[in-house]
Amino acid sequence: MKNMSRVSLANLNDNHINYYISLSDDPELVATMGWKPFRKNEKERFIRQLEVLTLPYCKKGKVIIFSIISTTDKKAIGFISIIGTNEAKSCAEIGIAIMDKEYRGHGYGTEALGKVVDYAFNELGLNLLGLTVFPSNERAIKAYEKVGFRKKELMKNSWLLPNGEYADMWLMELSRD
Repeated sequence: MKNMSRVSLANLNDNHINYYISLSDDPELVATMGWKPFRKNEKERFIRQLEVLTLPYCKKGKVIIFSIISTTDKKAIGFISIIGTNEAKSCAEIGIAIMDKEYRGHGYGTEALGKVVDYAFNELGLNLLGLTVFPSNERAIKAYEKVGFRKKELMKNSWLLPNGEYADMWLMELSRD
């Protein structure tokens, strides 16, 4: 019997955004996302945060943001994005967060990432996907590696934290090849 998918992807909507904003002050999210928590009236700032590019070879371009939905209870549990599509280089950047802490560490993010990789390669025709992650976020790094991403470069002092300090980020890539 084939395993049923535990996640589906849906268009990000206002209800999802409001829910994610309500969860954004979770200390683990603040540490792993490098953001200042959002207030109820900061929908635009939240969306802008999801569109921040960190990869040197991506540029402003098409932005696709999905909500990650648990298929067992139909609950929005996080988001995943494809941003900075560079058609000349056939690449884009991926961003992901499991916002609801009850769903972290159970493979939901890994499964959602696999779906987006398939979509990016097979529907969008991209050949290279990249993402960045704090070196301390070992759980995320393991999930990315399970999908096939590999560490490419440690980008020193590349992410401005809310406290004004800079942090290192791993650049990880996955090629269609």
